[in-house]
Amino acid sequence: MSTDISNPMLEKVDRAITNLKRGNHKLTIAGIAKKAGIERKTIYNRPDLKERCTQAIAIQKELVKGPHEVDDGVKLKSSENLADQKDRLKRELEKVKNGNAKLLENNRKLVLEKHELLAQIESMQELIKELRNKKVAVL
Repeated sequence: MSTDISNPMLEKVDRAITNLKRGNHKLTIAGIAKKAGIERKTIYNRPDLKERCTQAIAIQKELVKGPHEVDDGVKLKSSENLADQKDRLKRELEKVKNGNAKLLENNRKLVLEKHELLAQIESMQELIKELRNKKVAVL
C-alpha cells in the first residue's frame, strides 16, 4: 500500500480550519470539507485529514466548554461557600482545558511530522528502486 501523502491537501484543510475558527464557526467535518473545497468522503478516506479535522474539532470543544460542564464526580469541599467553590472549580477547569489544548496541539504537530516522515520514506524508497534499476541496467 502506498503512503502517498499530499501536503497540499493537508494545507487546504488547515487553512479551512483556520478560516472557520476566525469566523467563530463551529467546526464540523462537513464544514471543513466545504471550506477546503474537497468532498467529505475525501476526509473520511484519508486518515491524516480525518485525524487533523477531529483534533481541531476536539480542541475547539475543549476551549468552548463552560464551567457548567464539570464532571458530576467533582467533590466540593464543605468548608467553602458556593461562590468560593465555583471560583476554585472555574480555575481548575481552565487549567485542565489549557493542558488539554496544549496536548492536542502537540499531538497535531506530531501527526503532521509523522506524515512528513512517511512522505520522505516513500521518496527514499523510490530513489532506492531507481538506483537498483540503474545498477541492473549497467550490468
